[in-house]
Amino acid sequence: MSHRDGGLQGARTRRLIRHALIELVEEKGFGDATVGDIAKRALINRATFYRYYQDKYALVEEIFQEVISELPAELGPADRISVQNRIVGWEQLFDHVGRHHRLYAALLGRRGDPWFVARLRERCVALARDRLHNVQGDIALDAGRGMPPGELELVFAANLTLGAITWWLEHDRPLPPRQMAEAVVRFATQGYFGALGLDVLPSTP
Repeated sequence: MSHRDGGLQGARTRRLIRHALIELVEEKGFGDATVGDIAKRALINRATFYRYYQDKYALVEEIFQEVISELPAELGPADRISVQNRIVGWEQLFDHVGRHHRLYAALLGRRGDPWFVARLRERCVALARDRLHNVQGDIALDAGRGMPPGELELVFAANLTLGAITWWLEHDRPLPPRQMAEAVVRFATQGYFGALGLDVLPSTP
């Protein structure tokens, strides 16, 4: 758990530590970056690092919590909103990622932290589940799958979100947030074949 040392000095030290982590992940990967490496890069000693964080995972946990608190709340309210409004919500998400692109690229990329990716995926599923519950109310478990209806689909949606964000960052954000939002909503609404403009398989009788 991080030590919330108040004042400008504490904020400056945490900022230096975070920037050091991002640089090291970009250079050598999260797995190979040690507390000693982070402290050296941040121009502090190890004791100072441990004054704020128990280890590098506690540092990533703090980053995760801050990221979650800044994520747009309205990727889609808990009701049936229009496609246009959904696009606006997703555009806000990509705007958010774009503002913190270096952080996201470091932690979600090939050299990043699998724990961060897993936690972000879990959070996406939880947020979507809450909205689904608010729309559908209490739903009995699917007897055949032993899980609430839509649970697997929520995981698919979370992976779609993380995949789209990762692709966007790895390719240096080649499309504006609006176009990314439209692509995600189109895929979510029309499915794989529909989004590609291919014929959809006929439904079984």
